[in-house]
Amino acid sequence: MDIHGKPPGPERSQRAYEQQQRALIDSNRALLRAARETLSSAASQRLSNSQEARAARASQSADAGKNTRRDEIELSAAARAVSEPSTAEREARVRELTEAHRLERLHTPERLERAAQRLLEG
Repeated sequence: MDIHGKPPGPERSQRAYEQQQRALIDSNRALLRAARETLSSAASQRLSNSQEARAARASQSADAGKNTRRDEIELSAAARAVSEPSTAEREARVRELTEAHRLERLHTPERLERAAQRLLEG
């Protein structure tokens, strides 16, 4: 080594070394660029696949909604009238509840818990 920290030898070898380093840096940059493009294309492909899957699930759920409609049973007015309690039954139930309320038997811990459960379950 000489005084200035440069290796002895012709400048041509120094230039060749620098040129080799630049070529290596350029090839690394090209590899990085290609890797980034690959990652970008993979991400866009994954996004489009997820969008397609989401659309397919949405159409399947829409089809399922149509299919469940076919399984429904329509009740006639007469059947609905039979299933509903009569006026006398309603009045009897109201009397029972009124009496239970008057005697303070409605607000038991068990009934409150069941009511809270029904509210929480929706």
